[in-house]
Amino acid sequence: MKKKVFSVMATVALATCIAAGNAEAASDQYVVKSGDSLWKIASLHKLTVDELKEMNGLKSDSIKVSQKLLVKKPASTVKKQDSKKDIQNSVAVMKQTSSTSSFKSPVANADKPKLPALSKSAQDIQLATTEVALPLLDTPYVWAGVTPEGFDCSGFIYYVFTNAGLDLPRLDTIGMFENSVAVDEPHPGDLVFFQNTYREGISHAGIYLGEGKFIHAGTKKVEISAIDSVYWKDKFIGFTRFNQLQTAK
Repeated sequence: MKKKVFSVMATVALATCIAAGNAEAASDQYVVKSGDSLWKIASLHKLTVDELKEMNGLKSDSIKVSQKLLVKKPASTVKKQDSKKDIQNSVAVMKQTSSTSSFKSPVANADKPKLPALSKSAQDIQLATTEVALPLLDTPYVWAGVTPEGFDCSGFIYYVFTNAGLDLPRLDTIGMFENSVAVDEPHPGDLVFFQNTYREGISHAGIYLGEGKFIHAGTKKVEISAIDSVYWKDKFIGFTRFNQLQTAK
């Protein structure tokens, strides 16, 4: 009899826990518990860490127990998100108008001589990077990954540029930064670098799309982000261009 009662109580308790978990996942707010991290909370609610931080105005990865976080996107926010087709159309317009961004690169030296104009083939390579990169959206993040099965941030850049026609060695993020030159008027296909993400110093990079946006292998997948978003704007270093593009023929 005792065993039967215990079994019934255990079943009820388990059902209660599951229901509570589902209700919490569906709620607009989440209360931080001991052992939680932004990544764990974001994953539970099908968000990226960037989205979670931006929704809550967080400027660091630090969270506290009992802190309340918004975990459900407002309908207006969902509607404003760019679709892959919208981004492709935007890139097509940028190709036609050769538009640049108003972003200025902190790493660019005002006294530095102006970069020579790129050759036609180099321009073609830079424009081709967007055509190679966009179909890779949502590819999962894999540490040291360099194939469409999964990428890390430098592996993604390496794959995109080599498939766009640039002869490029496999480098890590710091190596890519050192193998490039700063630009103060970026074009789609230039690189954008960030610091102090998962480690101190230069630690992340992506490919600039224009209009303040870049495509990169984020913490979970290949995605498009805004440089001036809450998370990225304080970590932004500047724009650069691969040295190899200056000699591309």
